[in-house]
Amino acid sequence: MRDDEGSIDEPVGDGWASDEALALRAVQRDAAAWARIFEQHYASVYAFLRFRLRGAAECEDIASQAFEVAYANAHRFDFRGVPIGAWLIGIARNLARDHIKKAARRGPATDIEDEPGLATPDGSDAADLRKDLSDAMKTLTDDQQMVLHLRFILDRSVEDTARAMGRSEDAVKNLQRRALAAMHRSMTASGYPAGSVA
Repeated sequence: MRDDEGSIDEPVGDGWASDEALALRAVQRDAAAWARIFEQHYASVYAFLRFRLRGAAECEDIASQAFEVAYANAHRFDFRGVPIGAWLIGIARNLARDHIKKAARRGPATDIEDEPGLATPDGSDAADLRKDLSDAMKTLTDDQQMVLHLRFILDRSVEDTARAMGRSEDAVKNLQRRALAAMHRSMTASGYPAGSVA
């Protein structure tokens, strides 16, 4: 069945035959497909950015940009088993990297002034731990950060993470093990007892 714009409705299950069918419709810039993609993936793209960037507003802006870039480049997307979500995360990662580089060139004063409450440190243990974890993550490579984010923040399986990163499952497991070991070393060096961060 076709709607007014000539796109094909696929009333199977929740209204979509498969991820591949959704991807094919997205490549054709079908409005309903893109609405569905936004609904399914915005939260994970935002969560990925929120972990990497400071402010909620900049995360919202860059998450929206990621979908704009994806839509503009839809003709380049080739499904072949690569999830649309992984493609969006890759775009968001590149946009976040560019944003961080631009912010570094502007200097820290602009970012510090824009973030309320930074002058008064939070004395809670949880806030200190979060800051120390964030600092430890920054010492990891991009791939190590990505594997930890996909596995533990977005709760993706090893198989999904491997597909999203274009690596084998064994490579993901090794990368995860090295990333966790590096986090452990960093947290131990920051004064946390070795047993508490294992």
